[in-house]
Amino acid sequence: SGLATLASGALAALLSSQACAAETAEPWVAKAVSVQGTVEARRVGETQWQPVMLNDTFRPGDTIRVQERSRADVALLNQSVLRLNANSTITVEAPKEGKTGVIDMVRGAAHFFARGPNSLEVKTPFTVAGVRGTEFLINLESDATLLTVFEGTVVAENATGSLTMTDGQSAIAEAGKAPVTRVV
Repeated sequence: SGLATLASGALAALLSSQACAAETAEPWVAKAVSVQGTVEARRVGETQWQPVMLNDTFRPGDTIRVQERSRADVALLNQSVLRLNANSTITVEAPKEGKTGVIDMVRGAAHFFARGPNSLEVKTPFTVAGVRGTEFLINLESDATLLTVFEGTVVAENATGSLTMTDGQSAIAEAGKAPVTRVV
């Protein structure tokens, strides 16, 4: 399937570059495995946005933005892959407990392919999505986060409550409200 091809290609790209990363001793946690259109990154400690090129790596705190009519696939060290839609921005964070990838979604929408238990945590202003090996979509709007689970399980939680979603379920999380199931 396309997912298997994407995942195996991302894994091959990660493995081929780990030796390079080890040589420079830079602790990177994410890598651009597909770049289409205008994709830029602002590195930790810098103020200017720079173009992202295929195979660029990112450290905790680096921010990636995808502009109009563009998209990018970013692979994490734990083999999770994020497909960032146009007009999306994320910040890569340090993994939790060594393996759980952590992404702070600033704006936009992204399709996530996470293939392991507790493999990914996605933070938005309205909820934290704890991924339990799955494929899902997050769409961050100005006043809410929309989550749709295609396969697997996602736990959406915030200060007011939590909700566990499985295959084919969707939810919405708004400011000050617990995540609730939503019919799409």
